Amino acid sequence: MERAAGSRDVTAPPHSARAPVYFWAAVALGAAIRIAVLVLSPENPDTRSFEDTVRAGAGGLYNGLTRFNYSPLFAFVLYGLGGAAAAVGAPLRLLLGAFLLATDAATTAVLFRRAGPCAAALFFLNPVSVFVSSFHLQFDGLAILFLVLAVAGFRERGSETRPGRAAAWMSLSLLAKHVAWFHPLLFVTRASRRREMLFSSLPYAVFALSFLPFASSWSGIRTAVLGYRSLSEAYGLRGLFPTAPDRLLTILFAASLLAAVWLLRRVALAPAALLLFLVTLLFIPGIAQYYFVWPIALGALCGGGAGFFVYTVVVTLFLAGSPDGLHFQEKFRHLPDWSGPWWACAFWLLWEIRRLSAARAMGLRARADDRPAVVR
Repeated sequence: MERAAGSRDVTAPPHSARAPVYFWAAVALGAAIRIAVLVLSPENPDTRSFEDTVRAGAGGLYNGLTRFNYSPLFAFVLYGLGGAAAAVGAPLRLLLGAFLLATDAATTAVLFRRAGPCAAALFFLNPVSVFVSSFHLQFDGLAILFLVLAVAGFRERGSETRPGRAAAWMSLSLLAKHVAWFHPLLFVTRASRRREMLFSSLPYAVFALSFLPFASSWSGIRTAVLGYRSLSEAYGLRGLFPTAPDRLLTILFAASLLAAVWLLRRVALAPAALLLFLVTLLFIPGIAQYYFVWPIALGALCGGGAGFFVYTVVVTLFLAGSPDGLHFQEKFRHLPDWSGPWWACAFWLLWEIRRLSAARAMGLRARADDRPAVVR
């Protein structure tokens, strides 16, 4: 597989377990901020929906009693958290927030091991990650943790020797929340043998099989999971072309993601996974605020950069100004609306493409310089 020069090499030996002082300071500050945001944040419709899921139990998961739009894995996590909350007499949202904090801490540990303390701190202190995990209490970070483990595991051992590890992590990512639905195809396009291709396709089979115990609720699964289209905000192509039919936007979304998978087949896996998320956010036909956390961990894994910084600033200002956030738009009317994160995403995508192109050109020049001179 051709590797994208200029991206952080996560095939390198793991970093020393001895972390610098500034890393622990960043972790302490990040944990304090996240805990404060969790304690001070109000309930929201999603946390109330999670409480409904716990009350309904497994029998009411897909029969219209809840707004649960995912595979059953996270429902069982919620059942466990609900039981713990009842045992200690605490609200479910606090137990959920603690679980999500632990999830992001695990992602931080993986980033530290594979890319160093700077990458780990970039993620754990990132305000977008803080907003989503501790304010909105959304569990996208759980799926991202498993995706990062899949990327790191694949690059660490190589797909030819350990294809099952990446497939297992990728399966868990889809089971947690299928935000990385097209990412298994990145592994498929890198498979050089039939066995590797079968392993790389396994996450889709595991996702489908997870619904077997609920086969009697197939119509509910079809509506709540397969038919879910998120929120119709003035974002992206829907904002630029508000009269465009939903079906057309969905077809364009799927076509753009499949084209991106094919174009990224020779790019190193970590930057390819990042770019695929950015393309996803550019063409997605339905949006929610917490979707903007998807590329943050992979951006930190790939070294941050100007695109990462601009995206983080714009999305943070948008989340702070939103009526579903801190309502700052009531006082500061020039904060970004839904168009801001979309343009920031486009900038980040173009920046990463530019960085990969420059690194590729540098690699070609280096190989040319290594060729022996021709004696005439």
